[in-house]
Amino acid sequence: MVHMSSEAKKKLGERIRRARLDADLKQSDLAEKLGISQGVISNVETGVSTIDAPDLPRWAAALGKPIMFFFIDEDMTRHERVAAVLSMFPEERVDFVLQMLETLALTLREQNGS
Repeated sequence: MVHMSSEAKKKLGERIRRARLDADLKQSDLAEKLGISQGVISNVETGVSTIDAPDLPRWAAALGKPIMFFFIDEDMTRHERVAAVLSMFPEERVDFVLQMLETLALTLREQNGS
């Protein structure tokens, strides 16, 4: 299980709530779709608890949203989006991801002759 800050839990909960309302679902409707209690939905939406990463695709499908909807705010700058995406990786994999991005950037630079 990934440990999220309380602020991150709250933001994820707000996005879950927005998606549920967009789908015109009550908490009990979403709970039924997911096979969990309405209390779990409430706790996630208020940031008391969070969703385990392996369960997020199921929640996204039930709410009719892409997974990235729950992490990327449309008002974010490009740098904030990059930071948000990188924060999704487990801490022990961030260096590996950065190395991949550096290699990709250098390869693209070489191909463009810059």
